[in-house]
Amino acid sequence: MPKYSLRAVAPCVLAALLAGCVTPPKNTAPAPEPVAPAASAPVAPPEPPPPPPATPAQQAQAQKMALSAVDMLEAGQEDQARAEIQRALAVDRDNKLANSLMRQITGDPVQMLGRESWSYTVRPNDTLSRISGRFMGDIYSFYILARYNDIKVPARVAGGQVLRIPGKAPPPGSLDPQPSPRGRNTPAPAPQPAAATPAPAPTPAAAPTPAPAPELSAGEKAMRNGESWERSNRLDRALDEYKRAASMDQPGAQAKVDVVRKKLIDRSTLAARTAFAKQDLAGSIKAWDNVLELDPGNEVAKLERQKAVSLKAKVDQLK
Repeated sequence: MPKYSLRAVAPCVLAALLAGCVTPPKNTAPAPEPVAPAASAPVAPPEPPPPPPATPAQQAQAQKMALSAVDMLEAGQEDQARAEIQRALAVDRDNKLANSLMRQITGDPVQMLGRESWSYTVRPNDTLSRISGRFMGDIYSFYILARYNDIKVPARVAGGQVLRIPGKAPPPGSLDPQPSPRGRNTPAPAPQPAAATPAPAPTPAAAPTPAPAPELSAGEKAMRNGESWERSNRLDRALDEYKRAASMDQPGAQAKVDVVRKKLIDRSTLAARTAFAKQDLAGSIKAWDNVLELDPGNEVAKLERQKAVSLKAKVDQLK
């Protein structure tokens, strides 16, 4: 081989040998730290399913309870009515009357009805139910109207009393009975000249016969009789009629029975204690007998009657 070829190849071979002896640098970059898995968000417990809708029987039961609460509210027994409404809503939470009555008990009257109002004089046959139905569109809104007027017992509204009715006053004269369009002195219209060839007048159609008013059931008649006696302050007769209506399952009758019985018990209790204070022991005993007839388990009446009987026996011995 020629000499110039070895001289040319030797540097290349030496460079290759040196390159093979050099150790490649190690990768000194730190290893990535392991990433902790993200904590999963807490899973909310599933909401309980809504209660099933009330059955027709439950709806009827809740409506009956709500109507009983109406009678209690008319008598001013708000606490008893609230408990009865809560029982009705426990049976049927969607009962409209029960929900409306609860709002009337718990809501603020001014916020619900507004500050603007006008004065209305109660007529002799008016009730708060009729007034609320006439001016507020709902006869069962009587209790919020009573609270709006600071009335504790809605059933005691009487003719001549002045009430605040929410809203704008109706136009003047609209509350008065409208006169007939033709008065006594209004002249009859002048006769019109007959046409040359008058056409035959059509035969007027017969006016439809008005449907007869539905006859009241025996239970409804008893309720109305009881209300009439109660307005006359004959509570004993009213109690008998309400009991008769309750025996026929008339809605609201049992609540009336309870209200009137309590009134009679309170009245006889007052009479018994007044007679005892006046030393009319026989009258006191008789009044306590009336209380025990209405409420046989009344322990106070039993004790007070026995006291009057013992004292009367001592007085009789002295005579």
